[in-house]
Amino acid sequence: MTISGPAMHRLLMDGYKDVQQRLDEMRSRISSIDSQRDQLGDDRSDALVSLAEYYLPELTRDAIESSWGEVRDRVRQVLMRKEDHRRRVSGALADANQRRTLQEDRLLEINADFDEAKSRQDELAAKVASELAADETFVSLSQRAAMAEAALERAEANLNEIEQDAARKLPGYENSALFTYLRDRNYGTDRYGKRGFTRRIDRWLAKYIDYHKASQSYQFLAETPDQMRKIIADDRAALNTVMDELEKRRDLVVKRLGLAAAVAKAEQLGKRRESQLVELDEIRNETDTLERELTDLEDTRGEYYREAVSAIRQRLAEIDTRDLESNARRTPSLTDDQIVARIQGVDQQLDELDGDTRRHHDDIRDMQRCIEALGRLMQRFRAAKFDAARSHFEPDVDILDLLHRAKNERDIDDAWDRLRGAQRWGPTIGKQLGNVASHPMSQVLIGAMALAAGAAMKDHADRAARRRER
Repeated sequence: MTISGPAMHRLLMDGYKDVQQRLDEMRSRISSIDSQRDQLGDDRSDALVSLAEYYLPELTRDAIESSWGEVRDRVRQVLMRKEDHRRRVSGALADANQRRTLQEDRLLEINADFDEAKSRQDELAAKVASELAADETFVSLSQRAAMAEAALERAEANLNEIEQDAARKLPGYENSALFTYLRDRNYGTDRYGKRGFTRRIDRWLAKYIDYHKASQSYQFLAETPDQMRKIIADDRAALNTVMDELEKRRDLVVKRLGLAAAVAKAEQLGKRRESQLVELDEIRNETDTLERELTDLEDTRGEYYREAVSAIRQRLAEIDTRDLESNARRTPSLTDDQIVARIQGVDQQLDELDGDTRRHHDDIRDMQRCIEALGRLMQRFRAAKFDAARSHFEPDVDILDLLHRAKNERDIDDAWDRLRGAQRWGPTIGKQLGNVASHPMSQVLIGAMALAAGAAMKDHADRAARRRER
């Protein structure tokens, strides 16, 4: 069983929430990394205090606690500012996501009303077309229009052929000095007035170039296109007269059955839908911006992290563990060696934690691009009207699974390709009658004329109505 467009739209919205939740969970892990870094700093401080108490009187407990206290206070202030910034951005993002959810639910309601209105419009359009096709006068007019269209198409094709012939051959006449000489003297017409020797020379030249035949060909090429255009203009006017009558009969049935009101309602809902899509796009842009800002706050290359790490590294540089290790090796006791190894272990853990943070942030970046790409996918989905009731998708596309496994932008692009490949359109009155006219009233006329004209003249009737629309 196929999946309807509205149902697939709802699945995409659920998939978006799933990706958003996974992104939030990834971001929450950053807080635990911050706690680990803070704990490691405390562990290192405690180890230094232990070492000072053991054998380094210059590193007094008070001095170390005071020094590391300053660093910790500075780091905590940085993290407090970052967390305050993060709370503001998270709040704004939560608000934007709430508004997005609200507007998407509203879009679903509008889509349902729009689909219902379009269904009613198609139903009435089919009735109008059927009734017109059963009207003998409409049938007769449709056949006349079809025959007029056939004659008009032949005339236009002939005109096109003659125009091309003229464009190709007329320059040859215009560039012939002998031909233009005789033509400009009006040779062979009542206006030619030369006598005596000149007349004999002209007669000889005319015979030499077969001017009589050339003049007839030239006149045909020069004058026939304009004559044909006048005839075609008259034929078009005659066709328009027939089309006026056809449209009048269509309008009478349309008014009686209420199709115009149904079309107006569908158009109004269509405009509401477009307006709703614009608002959703604005919210999507806002959420994308906030998502990027939130991700930047967690970046190890970001402003807050650079400031905090700089303070810690500066303090670590003042107490080089290599110097501590060298001092410890010179003593016979193993206690100081163990304390130094503990400090070195903490330093190594801090380095590994920085690497983990960078990798974790890269994953967050990928997921952030993933959710932005998913937002664009939903925008394209709606723009293509895949969320319409007559849109259907093959059941083998498990979009929720595809989105749940998505980790980057490429995965979303693959999901879009799968969606497009699985999408199908259900029939409408326009599709059933082969219409792709821009306006519903034109679709009705085209479809009714095609039905009324019969199989033999169907295509010509179709083109006559489309010519009218143009």
